[in-house]
Amino acid sequence: MSAIGRRLNLGLLALIVLSVAGTAGATVFYQDATSDLQTQNDRLQEKNSELQSELETARTNLQENRTQLQELRNTLNTRTQDVDQVAKELDRTSKQLNATENQLAETRAELREREDQVDELQSTNRELDEEISSLREERDRLESEVADLESDVETLRSERDQLQEDVEDLEAEIETLEDDVAELEQRVEDLESENSEMESDLETLCSQEENAEKPSCEGY
Repeated sequence: MSAIGRRLNLGLLALIVLSVAGTAGATVFYQDATSDLQTQNDRLQEKNSELQSELETARTNLQENRTQLQELRNTLNTRTQDVDQVAKELDRTSKQLNATENQLAETRAELREREDQVDELQSTNRELDEEISSLREERDRLESEVADLESDVETLRSERDQLQEDVEDLEAEIETLEDDVAELEQRVEDLESENSEMESDLETLCSQEENAEKPSCEGY
């Protein structure tokens, strides 16, 4: 019932009470009116308590989601730093691989130049062959390391993207919860206002001398 409707009903109630004042029916009428107002007041207080409980639950959920969001953001920052670190390591290893390949090319060139001196440089040739083999193994190892690092980078990027999606989902959920909290707060405010009006009406009736001793007016 709106505030205007309540005021009209109260005005009509006052007129009826005045018209039957001094009769036995007035007493019965006041008893019914105050009993109805008290019942409505009790219901509003019960509803207000329920909404307060819902509001506290919503606030708790909101705080928990905010905490989870912060933890995800921290994890995302850590993953991003890991990606950057692995990317730097990949770059360094790639440069090392290029340098090793260049060294291998130079060694092969030196080997070709010295093939004309096979008799004199057989020992050197064996050493260079061993060096080439070692460099090839080093190159293979570095290529394998690069492949592993590239896989790690891809994995970390996927984790970062997933965490970003989780952050966005939580932000959307928090926004929804904040809207729910605002709506519940407005409903609580409306009920408190309505409850205040009902208590004022009840207090007005109980302030009248003929109603002062009635059980429903105790405390008013």
